[in-house]
Amino acid sequence: MDNMHVLYCIMSIPVFYYRLTLRVMASALAGPSSMDVDHAQYQSISSTSFMTDDFNERPKFINAARLKKLYGCAICNDVVVQPHQTPCGNRVCKKCIEEKFGSLSVIKCPLPHDDMDEEELKEEQCQQEGLVRDAVVPDPGSQRFLLREKCFCENQEYGCCENPPWKKLKEHQAICVFVPDRCPNQGCYKLFAKKDLQRHTAECEFGIVKCNFCQQSFKRKDMEEHLGECDYADSECTLCGTKFEKRKQLIVHQKTNPECLRTAGKCYFFEYCHFESDNLNELKAHLKSKTSKHLEAIAVRVHELENVSTKSKDMYTNDVKKAVNSKVKPLEKVTAEIAMKVKKLTDKVAQSETSGEHLVNAMRTVSHSSQQIETVQSKVSVIERQIKDSGLDRVTVIDSHSQNIRRHTDSIGELDKRVKNVELGSHDGVLVWKINDYKRRKSDAVRGRQMSIYSHPFYTSRHGYKMCCRAYLNGDGLGRAKCLSLFFVLMRGEYDELLHFPFKQRVTFSLLCPSNPSLSKHETFLPDPDSSSFRRPQTEMNIASGCPQFALHADVESSNFLINDCIYVRVRVEPGVVQREKLQ
Repeated sequence: MDNMHVLYCIMSIPVFYYRLTLRVMASALAGPSSMDVDHAQYQSISSTSFMTDDFNERPKFINAARLKKLYGCAICNDVVVQPHQTPCGNRVCKKCIEEKFGSLSVIKCPLPHDDMDEEELKEEQCQQEGLVRDAVVPDPGSQRFLLREKCFCENQEYGCCENPPWKKLKEHQAICVFVPDRCPNQGCYKLFAKKDLQRHTAECEFGIVKCNFCQQSFKRKDMEEHLGECDYADSECTLCGTKFEKRKQLIVHQKTNPECLRTAGKCYFFEYCHFESDNLNELKAHLKSKTSKHLEAIAVRVHELENVSTKSKDMYTNDVKKAVNSKVKPLEKVTAEIAMKVKKLTDKVAQSETSGEHLVNAMRTVSHSSQQIETVQSKVSVIERQIKDSGLDRVTVIDSHSQNIRRHTDSIGELDKRVKNVELGSHDGVLVWKINDYKRRKSDAVRGRQMSIYSHPFYTSRHGYKMCCRAYLNGDGLGRAKCLSLFFVLMRGEYDELLHFPFKQRVTFSLLCPSNPSLSKHETFLPDPDSSSFRRPQTEMNIASGCPQFALHADVESSNFLINDCIYVRVRVEPGVVQREKLQ
């Protein structure tokens, strides 16, 4: 080889590549076998030093800005990872340069050459012949320097202040006590450092805790509300200060104790003392201070009543008895006529349940009979008032007829209910329920007067399952005070022996929007075959099952759904083949 040519090659190679060039030249002079051995050793050294997966991810360096200037990748402009050198003097990440090459072995050099003039660029091999993959070699010196640089722990945001060098970063993170972990309580999705997780779990609002009084389990965030309703919790009357061991005792106390039932207003003896006040405490103080005067008023009133009673007894004459008897006989006749009409009505209703032809006539007959009963009851009331004014005891005959009238009234009411069920009930598995007086009924539910209401029954077919819908307007369970709760109730039917149990047909609840059906809300569920709610009913109704959080009150009471103080609920039971197969 010409000496001048070798010298020119050496001068054109960057200084940092000078030593490697000398080694290659020495290997060439030593012969092919020596060069192959040395090349294998070089590849071995580079692969074991840093070409592993342990350092293929860029950490957060403390001095990242400085390192970008000294050891920046010419492609991604960040600190190099698994650094490599190119013949043109650029430092690049292994991943970045491999992405540029792809499946090619030679590409046009994509790296910047801002520090070279045009003549130098012409002399660069990468500009003339392209960048060869084999010419890009590892840079172990840069890697060794970076491995000594300190980094932030990945758990820094969770409180870790350690700054290990890059080469020991994975060892530290394997034992770091600030490794984040998710709270195991259902509903809580927060992350905490491992050392803080136990403390959080002990305080988490979604943690399950037991009530100390009734031993039932609740989420910690719901416990305060439960203690306000728990029937076994210690309670204190806010009106009189009396303490009770169980809340049930407090409720009975507040409903029966006169002191707690008393409200502000007029004194009980206003007719005598003319005292009234809007302040309850003032009224109690008055009753306490004027006890003697009130007792005197009671004594005077008792004496007056004794005189009235004595005079009333003296007025007990035969003429009054004759007058009473003359009015009782027509009542007996009317009662007998009503009994005959009730019997006829029963027969008509029985026919209406199978054919439906006499439904309208039965309803008219029920209405007419009800009017007659009201007329009779008004006559009885007049007679009772006359007897009371005369100071007589209630006549036994009138009592007997009154009982008969009440019995017939109950019978007609039951028949009216059966006729109504025949009229409103459907046999296609679809219930459309119009809930009237929504605001009043919800107010009753909020005050605890009537927590839930039931729809009229409906059926999957003429001889199918008997069902109804139960609604909690103020919500129940998880939806209490927030949602409208809807539940499906399986009822005892006349043809249950012909049907398959447990009940397995899909049920869909809907809150209808009359103005825009596309805005209607729907919720579907499949019955749980292991639940007692869907087995053959042994009582009038099974336990209700459904959706305690069906719809928020804000949505239900919007103009889309609440119209003229009414809402419309639809329950659809999808038809099944199980029932039909058994009947066949």
